[in-house]
Amino acid sequence: MSYLLSGVLALILFGALVRIFQPFFNPILWALILSLYLFPLNRFLRRRLKGRRGLAAFLLTLSVVIFILIPSGFVVTEVTRQALDLASSARIFLEKGPAGLLPSPDKYPRFYALSQKLMEKLAPFETQVKQVLAAMASGTGQFLLNQGKALFKNTVQLLLHMIFMLVTLFYLFRDGDTFFEEVKRLLPTTLEETERITGKIQEVLRAVLFGGLLTGLAQGLAALLIYLILGVPSAIFLGLLTAAASFVPIVGTALIWVPTVIYLLIKGFLIKGIILLIYCVLIVSQIDSLLRPFIVGSQTEIHTLFLFFSILGGLKTFGILGIFLGPIILSLTISLVEIYRLKVLRDA
Repeated sequence: MSYLLSGVLALILFGALVRIFQPFFNPILWALILSLYLFPLNRFLRRRLKGRRGLAAFLLTLSVVIFILIPSGFVVTEVTRQALDLASSARIFLEKGPAGLLPSPDKYPRFYALSQKLMEKLAPFETQVKQVLAAMASGTGQFLLNQGKALFKNTVQLLLHMIFMLVTLFYLFRDGDTFFEEVKRLLPTTLEETERITGKIQEVLRAVLFGGLLTGLAQGLAALLIYLILGVPSAIFLGLLTAAASFVPIVGTALIWVPTVIYLLIKGFLIKGIILLIYCVLIVSQIDSLLRPFIVGSQTEIHTLFLFFSILGGLKTFGILGIFLGPIILSLTISLVEIYRLKVLRDA
């Protein structure tokens, strides 16, 4: 009976503890993920500074601010500006109605003539088309207004979370390995099983970083290069969207560059549209099939398909943090199943 009461009390206290830490869930987990990735650098700094953990932690935390957070802030600012410009252009374009879809008659007379014939066939439906385009334009403006309000509202919260993350990161850099050893002792598993679980988590984290992020970065940079060469509007924004779309299974980066190709063709830039189409099919899309299997396959035994779905599910559940949490949860599940299977085989 006393064990039951102790168990219930422990669950109540654990639930209360989770409730206390819940508002800081995101900054703590971001700090934890960053500390795991930067742990080799942290260990190197400790050696160079002759074991002065506090100084090493401070310098590494300061480096995160200078080399990660500040550049990310500039990138987000530029992306936001280009997103607003792109949405504003799209709204003006939509408000012009079907006439705004016609290419330039001077540059592409044949394409213009073909478009004119198509518009003549759509003439009976012109009223409905204008209504649809007007609704899309209105929706775009309302979306921008809502996003602006949300951005202003969440700025203070974002800054506070950033501060909490940096404070947590400092202590994880300084005492994280000690925390980790204490947690390992609390786990109801053998030392071998604990090492198996932690090893699997490390493998998946490396796979996510070097497989997913680097592949997306490579595809985004390749796409950004052609966007800039062709003079595509909001090139930086589209390049980042292309990198993000690399995580979407099946369609991948085509989710971004296909509409961009269609936009160029509609605006009458026929040659640019064809060049972008060929380049993206032969280069941007092929980076994923060549680079990702090589990186992921060399670091983890988990099938790439399961990693993709865990990332997408994590994104839907936890937001951007889910890019890492999804695969971590997947790896923990696989590790526990493997441990259970080994115990069953051993007892059989």
